[in-house]
Amino acid sequence: MIHFLVRTKLLFFIFMIVLVGSPYISAAQSTQKLQKQFDKALQQYESRNFPEAIKELNRMVEKNPDFLDAYLLLSDIYKETQSTGLEIENLLKAQKISQKPLIDYHLAEAYFSLADYENALGQYKKYINNAKNLSDKQKAEIQRKTQNCRFAIKAKNNPVDFNPEKLSNKVNSEADEYWPVISLDQKKLVFTRLIQQTGQMPQEDFYFSEIDSAEWDWAKPIFEINTLQNEGAQILSADQRLLFFTACNRRDGKGSCDIYYSRFQNNKWSKAQNAGDAINSNSWEAQPAFSSDNRFLYFSSNRAGGKGAKDIWRIEFKGLNDRGGIIWGDLQNLGDSINTPGNEISPFIHPNNQNFYFVSDHHTGMGGFDLFTSELLSDSVFSAPANIGYPVNTQKDEQGLNISADGRIAYFASARENTGLDIYRFELDESLRPTPVTYVKANVIDAKSGQALEAKINLADISRPGTLRTETTDNAGELLVCLPLGADYAFHVSKENYLFYSQSFRLADAKTLREPYIFTIRLQPVETGAEMNLYNIYFETDSFSILPPSEPELIRLADFLNNNPTLSVEIQGHTDNTGSEEKNQELSELRAKSVTNYLVENGIDRQRLRYKGFGQYQPVADNETEEGRRQNRRTTVKIIEN
Repeated sequence: MIHFLVRTKLLFFIFMIVLVGSPYISAAQSTQKLQKQFDKALQQYESRNFPEAIKELNRMVEKNPDFLDAYLLLSDIYKETQSTGLEIENLLKAQKISQKPLIDYHLAEAYFSLADYENALGQYKKYINNAKNLSDKQKAEIQRKTQNCRFAIKAKNNPVDFNPEKLSNKVNSEADEYWPVISLDQKKLVFTRLIQQTGQMPQEDFYFSEIDSAEWDWAKPIFEINTLQNEGAQILSADQRLLFFTACNRRDGKGSCDIYYSRFQNNKWSKAQNAGDAINSNSWEAQPAFSSDNRFLYFSSNRAGGKGAKDIWRIEFKGLNDRGGIIWGDLQNLGDSINTPGNEISPFIHPNNQNFYFVSDHHTGMGGFDLFTSELLSDSVFSAPANIGYPVNTQKDEQGLNISADGRIAYFASARENTGLDIYRFELDESLRPTPVTYVKANVIDAKSGQALEAKINLADISRPGTLRTETTDNAGELLVCLPLGADYAFHVSKENYLFYSQSFRLADAKTLREPYIFTIRLQPVETGAEMNLYNIYFETDSFSILPPSEPELIRLADFLNNNPTLSVEIQGHTDNTGSEEKNQELSELRAKSVTNYLVENGIDRQRLRYKGFGQYQPVADNETEEGRRQNRRTTVKIIEN
C-alpha cells in the first residue's frame, strides 16, 4: 500500500490528524515496476526536489491514468508550492477514480483558498455527508467552514464601499511600512518601518509623519525610542504623551514578547520601559490599544486562562507614579463575545471608547484573519462581533486597522501592489463608521503673567452623574481630551490659588462632527476684582429653580469657597435677551439668589455672600445664535474682598 501525504507541512499534518484521524491510503495495487517508480518520486518529494518528483509522477500517470496515488502526491506538491490551480486539477482527477471523502475535503480547502466559495461549499457538504465516524468536534469544525463559505458568498454579492488610496512616497518607501496609527487631531501618523541592510538582520523602527499643508511630510525616525532591536505594533495615546509598543526577547522582558512604553516630556520621548509584571507574563503579550480616556489598555496574549490560542485582554490604567512607572489596576479577559478557541489579535478601540475593532481567524469570515467590529454596550459587555465585509476582508489575512476620530477614514497596511507592505487609507463605508468624536485642546496659562500652568482638568458627562475624568496639563500647560458626540459635558480647570474655569459642551443632539475646541484658558489669580463665569448651573425654563445636573458645579463652588475662607464674593445672574427686559432682570436676580441660598445651605457663611442680577445687559456672546444665548445665560462669581 502506498501512503499519501508523507511529510507535509507540520501545521497542516497536525491539523489533519486532529480532523480526520489518519492519512488515507490508496486501495489501488501497483506492479513492482510502478511501485519502484512511485518510490523514486516519493524520495524526490521527501528531498524537496519537487521538479523531478513532478516529472516522474507525470510520466507515471501518462502511462497509468488511473493511478490514484500519483495524483494525490502531485496535489500535495502543488499545495506546498502554492500552485492551487494545479492542486485542484489533480484532486479532481483523483476524485474521478476514488470516492474517498478526504479528497472532497482537500478540494474544499483548495477552492476556499482561491475564494471560490461556491465550489468550496459544495465539497465541504459532500465531505461531511460521506465521511464516517467524525467526532462532534470535527463536525463542528466543518460546519464552521461551511458557515464561512455561505457568509463569503453573501458578502461578495453585497460589497461595502472600499477604494484604498496609497500614501505618498514621503511615507511609503522601498521598505515595508505597516501598523499605521493616526493621532486624535489627525495631524500625526506613527508607523513601523522594516529596514533591510546588507549583511544585517532586518530592523523594525518607528517613524512618524506630520501634515504639511494638505499632505503628509517626509517621515522621520523616532530616535529616542528606536534601538538596535525591533520595535513595532504601537499605539499613541489621545493626548500624544504616551506611546505603547511591542518588543521581543529583551533583557528586561518577562516573556517572548512584552509591552513597553515611552513618555513624551520636554519635547522628546523618554527611554522605553517595560510595562511591568501586571500586564506582561512569561507568555506572549503584544499589539496594545489604548482608550482615549486613558482608562484601559487592550492587548493580545496567549497567556494562561484565555479562551483560545490568543485572546484579547484589557487592563485598567490608573496613571503614573512619582518615578514615571505605570500604576495598573485589574486585568480582564474580554470574554466569549470577543474571544474564541482560535486567535484574536490586533485590537483597536476608537476614540469614542465605544466602537471596538479586532482581528480573528475563528469568527465567521472570508478565510484567514478577518477584521471584525463590536460595540462596548456597558463598561465591560461587548456586542456580538460583526465581520466588516468584503472587499475590506478577503480570503487573505487582514490586520492593523486604525480609524480617525471623525470615523470617516481608516488606515491599514497592504501588499496589494506586490511591492511589499505599504500604508493605505480609505473612506469607511457609512454602515461601518463609528460614532465620531471631537476634542478639546486647551492651553492653560496665568491670566496676568502668561506663564504656562500645570492645572487639573475635570470632564463629566452631565447626563450621567458620577461619570468623571480627571487629567493634568503637561509642563507646557497643554491638554487634549476627547468628546464623543451624543452627550453634554461639563469641563472644569482648577489650580490652587486661582479661580477655577468652567465650560460646557453641548453635543447630545449633534448629528455631525463639530470643529474641535481649541482655546487658551487664562486662569485668574485669587484677588479682589477677579471673576469667573460658570456655565454648568442650570435652571428650569423661565424659572429660578435649580436643576439636578447643576449639583457638581455647585459642589465645586462650595469647595472653592471652603478652601479660600477669607474670600467674600458676589453671585451674579445673567440672561439672554429672550423675553422682556424687566422679566430678565427679575429672573437673573432670583437665580443669583437661588445659588446663594444653596451655598448657605451647604455651609458657606451668608456674611461672605451677596447676590445681584444683571439681566440681559452684560452679554459675552451674540444673542442671535442658540450657542451665543446659552453662553449669556450664566452665573458669574466675583471676588469682592480677599
